[in-house]
Amino acid sequence: MPALFLRATFLLLITTLGACGYRMVRPDIGGGRSIAVPTATNTSSWLGLEAPLTRGVRADLQRLLDIRLGSGSRSELVLNTTIADVSRSSRLALRTGGAAVGIATLEVHWQLEDSTGTVLGQGNIRRSLEFLTSLEEDAYSAFDEIIAEITQQIALEVGAQLEPSDLPQENE
Repeated sequence: MPALFLRATFLLLITTLGACGYRMVRPDIGGGRSIAVPTATNTSSWLGLEAPLTRGVRADLQRLLDIRLGSGSRSELVLNTTIADVSRSSRLALRTGGAAVGIATLEVHWQLEDSTGTVLGQGNIRRSLEFLTSLEEDAYSAFDEIIAEITQQIALEVGAQLEPSDLPQENE
């Protein structure tokens, strides 16, 4: 009986995810190609966010896709990332000064190119996260969480660009 229940639950989960438009990431996406991921460009006044973003993108690409890290012109692909906007604001100010609730926002632009410089895909990802100063959270802890979300999203979007199209190609 428990095995039947588990099997039915699993099938229901797969059916539900399929109906929502979610797809499992195929483990062969990337085909073992090499990708260079230079350190992110940071155009904001918040210094130090480029290193964790770059490390996270590199790790998530390797974890989620069949990709190996390369360097410079010897790589088949290049993924450039730019931190375009960083902000911190307070939603709820205290009478004694400071804030009880803050909001951290981060926007990252990514661009995937092949070795000839042809753009294969690009996108912007913007995330905001509230943090509670009463729980000793701050903008930096919020940025850490946001970066983790964004790096995974970038890896999934890069994977979507590398996945062969399921649509039949027209002959020209």
